[in-house]
Amino acid sequence: MPIRVLDATVAAQIAAGEVIERPASVVRELVENALDAGARRIAVEARGGGLREIRVQDDGCGIPADEVELAFARHATSKLSSADDLWSITTLGFRGEALPSIAAVAQVICITRAANADVGVELRIAGGEVQAIMPRGCSPGTTISVRNLFYNTPVRREFLRSDATESAAITAVVTQYALAYPEVRFSLSIDGRVTLQTSGNGDLRAATIEIYGLDVARQLLAVDAAAGEGIDYVHVSGLVSPPGLTRSSRAAIHLFVNRRAIQPRGQIAIVLEEAYHTLLMKGRHPMAILNIDVHPAAVDVNVHPTKSEVKFRNTTQVMSVLGRAVRAALLESGVRPWEEAGIPASLDTAQRRFELRRLGTSSHESAWDTPPWMSVSDEPGSASAPTGGWRDEGQSGAWQREPVTPPAAPPMVQTSKLPPLRIIGQIAQSYIVAESPDGMYLIDQHAAHERITYERLMVQRGAGVIESQELLIPQVVDLPPTAQNLLLAAADRLAEWGFVIEPFGRSLRVRAIPATLYPGDLATALLEIADHLSGRGGTTPHEWREAMLITLSCHTSVRAGQTLSFDEMRGLVMQLEQCASPRTCPHGRPTMILLTTTQIERQFGRIT
Repeated sequence: MPIRVLDATVAAQIAAGEVIERPASVVRELVENALDAGARRIAVEARGGGLREIRVQDDGCGIPADEVELAFARHATSKLSSADDLWSITTLGFRGEALPSIAAVAQVICITRAANADVGVELRIAGGEVQAIMPRGCSPGTTISVRNLFYNTPVRREFLRSDATESAAITAVVTQYALAYPEVRFSLSIDGRVTLQTSGNGDLRAATIEIYGLDVARQLLAVDAAAGEGIDYVHVSGLVSPPGLTRSSRAAIHLFVNRRAIQPRGQIAIVLEEAYHTLLMKGRHPMAILNIDVHPAAVDVNVHPTKSEVKFRNTTQVMSVLGRAVRAALLESGVRPWEEAGIPASLDTAQRRFELRRLGTSSHESAWDTPPWMSVSDEPGSASAPTGGWRDEGQSGAWQREPVTPPAAPPMVQTSKLPPLRIIGQIAQSYIVAESPDGMYLIDQHAAHERITYERLMVQRGAGVIESQELLIPQVVDLPPTAQNLLLAAADRLAEWGFVIEPFGRSLRVRAIPATLYPGDLATALLEIADHLSGRGGTTPHEWREAMLITLSCHTSVRAGQTLSFDEMRGLVMQLEQCASPRTCPHGRPTMILLTTTQIERQFGRIT
């Protein structure tokens, strides 16, 4: 096949594909242009997941009328003048690719007016071709409407996700920059509904309240540390969560370099989470809103088409400052790993570390994660096995677990797959000790209860209905806009799992929940479900079903670190014996380990 020079239109569409991956990419580029223009107010609107229309309005400096058409020419920019400028970039945009890439795959209307101009100008472009340009009365600033995205590249549309998922990605972009620029007033409207609005008063914690709610924002710990001078200067500032406030994914980690949003992955994410060493449960991630301020010449931002990754000139120093800054914030807040884990302060450092490894990072649940609502009676004869439903005690708002007797075995199981077990007791408030003809079993109470709940929910799901509990007083839950949009878009889907939700202003109102779910865990469970809806839990119906079963199982099960009465332990073990797969929890961890009689006798030197 002969070598040919590509047609200009085809070349433009190929280039656009590197910059504009999805509707959220358009929003990111336009918001960054608005911030570079000095905007103090930015309003974003999206319809149809951003495919039908995206509209970004700002009050920045605007574009002079004689430069508007040039702004949509490829590699035209006001932010660079020579190659040397690439090594000291102080703006978010710099390549001159965003506007022409958007115009190449959409129908664009740009209305802009420079601050010193008497009248503005309107430019219309479709598929990279200028359709019209005319004077237009408007306020200072720029408004860009992007309609019918990818209308001339239909194949790319086929690779996009649902409208709800694309809207969530747009919300995530606006959320990122609302946190990076708290002095800018952001508003976001999805299909005509305002989902995010910040005050723009410059207070990061105030912006965090608008996104994550007051309860979360007030728990976050301030981070502020600096080191070095000149080109080696590093300043880390922002907010991080205490160990008790975690998420199941890194979706709540917001990282910025010179206020440019970057992905929370690679070494920078590892260093952040290492600062929580011995403080986080396995599989949990902290919340963080951190800006790393470095000399412009000490970072290369031109390493990825979407500008979501950077390279540091002195990576070791940056990571060192970051790790120490976060760790210092945790320690200054009074967090002490051994105290949080219930380890006596009288132990020496080596002993503390051993205990932390045993109780902290090596276990699925940690001692400090035991919720207060799970207090159970130690009274002899208490028959309240830790598997009952939840009962609303009238207008008091109190919730109590209903005492229940161990239920009958699930219909698919006829015989126990475990040997006869005699309960001996409990150790470390986490493990049940039981004797069998084989030897001694140590049973992880949380993992065991997860398996029990998982199989119960699986039976209910197979029967076509998950038992639902209507709340006497509907709960209003404040969630991040991204999560809220995903949940509302999937309201019918969630109803099949016992949730009844509806919008309530900029919050979420929950009218019913699965009968086994404790209302105090509602916000955490919904956040994890939103993660699944965004694709983190899988995309096929089977993967979604499994993710939901596991999430509900985890949030309805007894925790590690919880004292159980003898009858409660016996009830739990009886139910475990009736499970189809009693030896592993839904996450794949073992529910029990066996110390055989032979192993015990060998330890005591009775046999060799």
